[in-house]
Amino acid sequence: MKRFTFLLAIAALSVGCTSRIPAGFNPLDRPTGGSGGPDSIDTRSANARRDSLAAAILAGNIPQEAILTTVYFDFDKYTVSASERAKIDAVAGRVKATDVIIAGYTDHFGTEEYNLGLSDRRAQSVREYLVKSGANQAKSEIMALGSQHADKNAAGRQSGAKDRKAIIVDVNYSGPIAAPAAKSAARPAAPAAAGSAPAPVTAL
Repeated sequence: MKRFTFLLAIAALSVGCTSRIPAGFNPLDRPTGGSGGPDSIDTRSANARRDSLAAAILAGNIPQEAILTTVYFDFDKYTVSASERAKIDAVAGRVKATDVIIAGYTDHFGTEEYNLGLSDRRAQSVREYLVKSGANQAKSEIMALGSQHADKNAAGRQSGAKDRKAIIVDVNYSGPIAAPAAKSAARPAAPAAAGSAPAPVTAL
């Protein structure tokens, strides 16, 4: 079975190799039990909808309607807690009827390498629970995003709790996937004419 892990922090990990991830989206193919790595390239058949959703996940731009559920984890843990299992149980039937991407995340505490591995284990833990509930493992894929989307201003364990999660995303979601909003650059104000009142400042 294939595992697809995004090595987003590959350059910072000092592993002595260059990622083959091009601009945009290209997941890496890591067979279960294998070492994986940037030299192991995705060999799946094309699926434009799946890849569009994966790109949206990577950009932090997931359509809310595509999210089946969000599972939260305790600090530095990847086991699905008893309190969170009910969320997975509630969507197990829908998962069995579709393909899903399970995206794992962490807070910003810890190294990038450690967080990447922890996010992978969180996503794997959710998938294992789904499989035990009767879901087809072949219809699920893993994305490990580490702390890429974590709140860097979180000052303690409690404030970072919202980032310790795994999200189950419906690959067959058919609604719109919005492009990331472009940040508009502030335009410098034109100099005021001599003797005239300064122009009012408008928030951009």
